[in-house]
Amino acid sequence: MFLALLLIILLCTPNQNSFNVSLIFKHLQVVASSKYIFAVHEGGIRYIVCLERKTCSCGRFQHDEIPCAHAMAVLKKMNIKDVHPYCSDYYKHDAITNTYAVPIEPMSNKSDWIAPECVLEEVVLPPRYKKMPGRPRK
Repeated sequence: MFLALLLIILLCTPNQNSFNVSLIFKHLQVVASSKYIFAVHEGGIRYIVCLERKTCSCGRFQHDEIPCAHAMAVLKKMNIKDVHPYCSDYYKHDAITNTYAVPIEPMSNKSDWIAPECVLEEVVLPPRYKKMPGRPRK
Protein backbone atom coordinates (compact mmCIF):
# COMPACT_ATOMS: atom_id res chain seq x y z
CA MET A 1 0.00 0.00 0.00
CA PHE A 2 2.86 2.35 0.79
CA LEU A 3 4.36 1.86 -2.67
CA ALA A 4 1.06 2.65 -4.35
CA LEU A 5 0.61 5.82 -2.26
CA LEU A 6 4.16 6.87 -3.10
CA LEU A 7 3.54 6.33 -6.79
CA ILE A 8 0.33 8.33 -6.67
CA ILE A 9 2.12 11.20 -4.96
CA LEU A 10 4.93 11.10 -7.50
CA LEU A 11 2.56 11.03 -10.46
CA CYS A 12 0.32 13.79 -9.12
CA THR A 13 3.02 16.27 -8.19
CA PRO A 14 4.85 18.33 -10.77
CA ASN A 15 8.19 16.90 -11.80
CA GLN A 16 10.47 19.23 -9.84
CA ASN A 17 13.09 16.64 -8.98
CA SER A 18 15.16 14.37 -11.19
CA PHE A 19 13.48 11.13 -10.00
CA ASN A 20 12.24 9.08 -12.94
CA VAL A 21 9.02 7.19 -12.14
CA SER A 22 9.46 4.96 -15.20
CA LEU A 23 12.35 3.22 -13.43
CA ILE A 24 9.84 1.64 -11.06
CA PHE A 25 7.83 0.21 -13.95
CA LYS A 26 10.67 -0.99 -16.17
CA HIS A 27 10.19 -4.62 -15.06
CA LEU A 28 6.43 -4.49 -15.78
CA GLN A 29 5.29 -5.20 -19.34
CA VAL A 30 1.81 -3.88 -20.16
CA VAL A 31 -0.26 -5.42 -22.98
CA ALA A 32 -3.64 -3.95 -23.90
CA SER A 33 -6.48 -6.43 -24.35
CA SER A 34 -9.28 -3.90 -24.83
CA LYS A 35 -9.96 -0.27 -23.98
CA TYR A 36 -10.15 -0.96 -20.23
CA ILE A 37 -8.60 -4.43 -19.76
CA PHE A 38 -4.84 -4.94 -19.69
CA ALA A 39 -2.43 -7.77 -18.98
CA VAL A 40 0.62 -6.81 -16.92
CA HIS A 41 3.52 -9.26 -16.95
CA GLU A 42 5.81 -9.17 -13.92
CA GLY A 43 8.51 -11.80 -13.50
CA GLY A 44 6.65 -14.52 -15.39
CA ILE A 45 3.33 -13.82 -13.66
CA ARG A 46 0.44 -12.24 -15.55
CA TYR A 47 -1.92 -9.86 -13.74
CA ILE A 48 -5.19 -8.72 -15.30
CA VAL A 49 -6.11 -5.07 -14.67
CA CYS A 50 -9.56 -3.66 -15.45
CA LEU A 51 -9.64 0.12 -15.12
CA GLU A 52 -13.40 0.33 -15.65
CA ARG A 53 -14.14 -1.89 -12.62
CA LYS A 54 -11.01 -0.78 -10.72
CA THR A 55 -9.79 -4.36 -10.24
CA CYS A 56 -6.52 -6.25 -10.49
CA SER A 57 -5.99 -9.98 -10.20
CA CYS A 58 -3.39 -9.37 -7.46
CA GLY A 59 -6.26 -8.07 -5.27
CA ARG A 60 -4.50 -4.94 -4.01
CA PHE A 61 -6.48 -2.55 -6.21
CA GLN A 62 -9.78 -3.79 -4.75
CA HIS A 63 -8.53 -4.17 -1.18
CA ASP A 64 -6.78 -0.82 -0.76
CA GLU A 65 -9.11 1.04 -3.12
CA ILE A 66 -6.12 2.79 -4.68
CA PRO A 67 -4.26 1.68 -7.81
CA CYS A 68 -1.74 -1.10 -7.21
CA ALA A 69 1.64 -1.13 -8.97
CA HIS A 70 0.15 -3.03 -11.90
CA ALA A 71 -2.67 -0.51 -12.33
CA MET A 72 -0.18 2.34 -11.99
CA ALA A 73 1.89 0.80 -14.80
CA VAL A 74 -1.23 0.70 -16.98
CA LEU A 75 -2.08 4.31 -16.13
CA LYS A 76 1.47 5.35 -16.94
CA LYS A 77 1.37 3.53 -20.28
CA MET A 78 -1.89 5.27 -21.14
CA ASN A 79 -0.33 8.63 -20.13
CA ILE A 80 -3.03 9.28 -17.53
CA LYS A 81 -1.67 11.92 -15.18
CA ASP A 82 -4.76 12.31 -12.98
CA VAL A 83 -5.15 9.15 -10.91
CA HIS A 84 -7.79 10.62 -8.59
CA PRO A 85 -10.74 8.99 -10.42
CA TYR A 86 -9.17 5.60 -9.67
CA CYS A 87 -8.80 6.26 -5.93
CA SER A 88 -11.47 5.84 -3.29
CA ASP A 89 -13.06 8.94 -1.83
CA TYR A 90 -11.65 7.92 1.55
CA TYR A 91 -8.19 9.08 0.48
CA LYS A 92 -9.32 12.46 -0.79
CA HIS A 93 -8.95 15.74 1.06
CA ASP A 94 -12.68 16.28 1.66
CA ALA A 95 -13.14 12.92 3.38
CA ILE A 96 -10.22 13.51 5.73
CA THR A 97 -11.45 17.02 6.51
CA ASN A 98 -14.98 15.74 7.22
CA THR A 99 -13.59 13.05 9.53
CA TYR A 100 -12.15 15.65 11.88
CA ALA A 101 -14.90 18.26 11.42
CA VAL A 102 -16.86 16.96 14.42
CA PRO A 103 -15.30 18.10 17.69
CA ILE A 104 -14.17 15.31 19.99
CA GLU A 105 -14.99 15.90 23.61
CA PRO A 106 -12.22 14.87 26.00
CA MET A 107 -13.03 12.34 28.71
CA SER A 108 -13.15 13.36 32.32
CA ASN A 109 -11.06 11.84 35.08
CA LYS A 110 -11.59 8.08 35.56
CA SER A 111 -12.90 8.63 39.09
CA ASP A 112 -15.78 10.69 37.63
CA TRP A 113 -16.95 7.96 35.25
CA ILE A 114 -20.41 6.54 35.82
CA ALA A 115 -20.60 2.85 34.90
CA PRO A 116 -23.90 0.92 34.88
CA GLU A 117 -24.38 -1.60 37.68
CA CYS A 118 -24.57 -4.56 35.26
CA VAL A 119 -21.12 -3.68 33.94
CA LEU A 120 -19.63 -3.42 37.42
CA GLU A 121 -21.07 -6.82 38.38
CA GLU A 122 -19.55 -8.55 35.34
CA VAL A 123 -16.53 -10.69 36.21
CA VAL A 124 -13.97 -11.05 33.43
CA LEU A 125 -11.61 -13.99 33.87
CA PRO A 126 -8.37 -14.53 31.97
CA PRO A 127 -8.55 -17.03 29.13
CA ARG A 128 -8.01 -20.67 29.94
CA TYR A 129 -4.50 -21.75 29.17
CA LYS A 130 -3.31 -25.29 28.77
CA LYS A 131 0.42 -25.83 28.91
CA MET A 132 1.52 -27.77 25.88
CA PRO A 133 3.69 -30.87 26.40
CA GLY A 134 7.35 -30.73 25.51
CA ARG A 135 10.00 -28.08 25.64
CA PRO A 136 8.75 -24.53 25.00
CA ARG A 137 9.89 -22.77 21.84
CA LYS A 138 12.09 -19.72 22.05
